[in-house]
Amino acid sequence: MAWKRILLEGDAAVLSDTAPVDVDFLAADKGVATEASRQDHKHDVPEALVGDLVAVDGGAAAVGTANKFVRADHKHALGPLVADLDFAKNNAIGMALDVQAAAPSTPVDGQIYFNTTDDHPYVYVA
Repeated sequence: MAWKRILLEGDAAVLSDTAPVDVDFLAADKGVATEASRQDHKHDVPEALVGDLVAVDGGAAAVGTANKFVRADHKHALGPLVADLDFAKNNAIGMALDVQAAAPSTPVDGQIYFNTTDDHPYVYVA
């Protein structure tokens, strides 16, 4: 595992002025462009590709197999939780980044800290 620097504004690639391609279900492709997409860019998605939702039922998570998208304002019916959320025996109240000049010496996967020597947050990942 290693500490990975989280990019901040100004760290990312130059923005593109090229319109994005339409969404389809052809094989995924990483592309070859060296520019980044703008935050408000749009892909055309035909209405036939939009799918229906099912309620959250406490079952195992699954990628799914339907060739449909969901709308950004979609909602899931959420019944009572089947188990308590596990925060590794810590409360999720007033969460903040650990601020220090060097990475913690005994990190755990997913731990985040803010490095004061380069003013960037880092996350510990596999």
